[in-house]
Order: sequence, then structure tokens, then C-alpha cells
Amino acid sequence: MRKSQFSSLNFAINSTFRKVFDTRSQDVVDVCLEMFNCVPAEQTVAMPKAKFLKRVNNSNNMLCQTFAVEAAKELAIL
Repeated sequence: MRKSQFSSLNFAINSTFRKVFDTRSQDVVDVCLEMFNCVPAEQTVAMPKAKFLKRVNNSNNMLCQTFAVEAAKELAIL
């Protein structure tokens, strides 16, 4: 996903919290996000991707071994 798409998702999440708690304060929204354990969209997407890349990297499958170096590079970035 592009950065603008992540920004749009985060904006929608923040707007929802603003409406639910009837506030315009970003500080209040940040506290609510933390209390409800709401992670940013980037992290939500990165977690399953990292899990998949770890499985590819650790697999004995010949095809997975072909891509293991690239998977390790991607994991280093995450």
C-alpha cells in the first residue's frame, strides 16, 4: 500500500474516535487509541507480512529458499 492510503485509513480511524468521544482534540484521540490498543494502519498491515516473510525465510521448500534472501531483506526493513 502507498503512504497516502495508510494516511487515509489512519484519518478514518481518528475521525471515528473523534465522533464517538465527541472531541476535536488529537490528544484525547491519541489516549483513546492507546487505551483501546488501536495500532496505526501501517503496523496492522506489517504484522501479517512479517509473519509470512519469517515463514518463507525458515522454510525448507526449494521455492521458498529461492526467495529467502529477499524475505530477509524485507524483514530487516520492517
